[in-house]
Amino acid sequence: MNDREKKEYLDSYKKAKEHGVPFFPDVIFKDAVISLLVFIVLVALAYFVGAPVEERANPNDTTYTPRPEWYFLFLFQMLKYFPGKLEVIGAIIIPTIGLLVLLGLPFIDRSRKRHFLDRPILSLGAIATVGVMGLLTFLSIREPPPPQAQLVVDQAAVLYAANCANCHGPRIDVPVGTDLHQIIAAGRHEAMPPWGGDLSTDEIDALAGFILSPDGHVVFNQQCATCHDQMVQAVGNPAEIQRVLSEGPAYPPHAGLAVADWEATVPPAERNALANFLAAPDGQRLFAVNCSGCHGEGVAFSGSKEELERLVREGGQHLNMPAWKETLTTEQISVLAAYVVNPGPGTEGESLFGQYCTACHGSRIPHAPDNEIARNIIRAGGSHLTMPVWGDILTGEQLQALVDYTYEAGRGRGPAAGSRLYAENCAGCHGAFGQGGANPARAGDLIAPISSSEYLATRDDQTLRRIIGAGQPDFGMSPFAESNGGPLTGDQIDAIVTFIRGWEANPPAALPPEVAVMPEPTWTSAQVYGLVCASCHGTGGEGGLGPALSTDDFRGRYDVESLIDTITGGHASTPMIGWGAILSSQQIEDLADYVLPLQGGSAGSPVSFGADILPTLQSQCSACHNASAALGGWDASTYESVISSGDNGPAVIPGDASSLLAQRLQGIGGAVMPPSGALAAPALQMVLDWISAGAPDN
Repeated sequence: MNDREKKEYLDSYKKAKEHGVPFFPDVIFKDAVISLLVFIVLVALAYFVGAPVEERANPNDTTYTPRPEWYFLFLFQMLKYFPGKLEVIGAIIIPTIGLLVLLGLPFIDRSRKRHFLDRPILSLGAIATVGVMGLLTFLSIREPPPPQAQLVVDQAAVLYAANCANCHGPRIDVPVGTDLHQIIAAGRHEAMPPWGGDLSTDEIDALAGFILSPDGHVVFNQQCATCHDQMVQAVGNPAEIQRVLSEGPAYPPHAGLAVADWEATVPPAERNALANFLAAPDGQRLFAVNCSGCHGEGVAFSGSKEELERLVREGGQHLNMPAWKETLTTEQISVLAAYVVNPGPGTEGESLFGQYCTACHGSRIPHAPDNEIARNIIRAGGSHLTMPVWGDILTGEQLQALVDYTYEAGRGRGPAAGSRLYAENCAGCHGAFGQGGANPARAGDLIAPISSSEYLATRDDQTLRRIIGAGQPDFGMSPFAESNGGPLTGDQIDAIVTFIRGWEANPPAALPPEVAVMPEPTWTSAQVYGLVCASCHGTGGEGGLGPALSTDDFRGRYDVESLIDTITGGHASTPMIGWGAILSSQQIEDLADYVLPLQGGSAGSPVSFGADILPTLQSQCSACHNASAALGGWDASTYESVISSGDNGPAVIPGDASSLLAQRLQGIGGAVMPPSGALAAPALQMVLDWISAGAPDN
């Protein structure tokens, strides 16, 4: 602005002031009137309409998506395009540049012209800025919030949280032998409704499995995290971990600490889950701690390992669902939304889900609270499920271990899936850590460890696959591959092999094998004999793999004291191990008192349940029919369970020689039991005589 323009401007301003009105009181009065009217309108709106207050904040509700006020929505939307480490650009750098431009505008634009057509550059810039802000605001309003409920991929956990957690809390202690499916379906106590009308049979099964299945990470937090604030791995040695759990307060590093007796307070299944968790490779444990909450046991990932590593390292919104409105009709979207909200078998929605959704979601159906929200999510698609930037959280070694594990687990071959499959199909014979023990399919036979360094060094993965797939019928092992009539797919067998191979770095077992089931303090001498002695010495002491204990020669060579010493220390020149580290002193004394009077089931003597029947059942049946793994619902552990348990009714009807147990032992109406072949004729006749005599508890 030159001097002439400046003089013209001041002259026009002076003339305008001469024809204007005074600021006080005229302008002040008008401003006060307008302010009063605005204030009255605000008071009326607050009184008659009220502020839109939402529900009280619930820190346990992870499905709530916070949203800013409408005038900040454009910034909220812009941040979505700068994930992970780029977030600082959208949150700080771009807004700072905008503020600096506004502050510098008076120095940038010194033109005296005020009409927007006379200032095209700044006018277009302002229009573009307002347009971008308006577009981002529109997109934020139009785009549905990220479906946070989809983070919970374990449908059983969702069922528990929705139907059980309010009353039972995060965990339920279920007594051994409880028919949990029946309790859930029918309801058993005051105020618990029968859920059979609301949940399908599959949902009840999933819910029961969730309640009964221990999780190693959860058990660690309950039992260990108070002292071990960092995740520990007890020397990386499964045998040492088992020792820690077994000795509890007696373990030397625990001296003077308030450590619980875990063998007495923690159920065996939970101890096994904790031991597997602590003994697991780093990648599996990192996944359990950091990833399983969203991804369950694995992630369906179809890319390369390098792509997976980049994804885990950088994090961000890594799941981008397409906008299905471009592919599906409105009717199909409505059908699919209805299926997501209320899944049901045999519906058109199930077919659409299998065709378009299972590639990412697998068999797990994401959750949506109602049809409208589900339709919006399916219709619009978009980025969702923001993952932490693990490259800033984990070390390089941890990141690589996590990627290696996740890549294998995503193909169904990971050790977590293998651990579960091993527990379901193998541990009953081979032990929880492959330590072996008595062969339930062949009386008098011992199963050697499959987790020893010698075994793993001499069997490659292909050999292990062939053994699992084809079985070893000569040793009583059935084939497990589907192609051979078994229950496992090729990927499931690969998962078991991966789990077994994980023992190689720190082999849990060494010869000779120990028993897989530890005797309880309350067991009778007959029960202890059936578990630790009968497989070698016979159910009645008649001999087998080991010498006979019912002969006059044996009683002439041993008295109670010498027999106690032999049981405690073992026999160096035979496969007999020392039981002093497994049985208590009282159990060994009672066992010696039990063994010396054995008569081998002499003819004419009355059949005794404690001395004859229970040891037979313990040695031949208890590997599959015990309190923790009662196949077919039948438990051979105690007199009461032998008589009354079984999915098809009581196994033994006193006095009825055609009882179900008698039929199965003789192969009547089905395959003969045990699977390795019928009992020896004297043992079978002894059981039949006991049933015919009224099945006495003697």
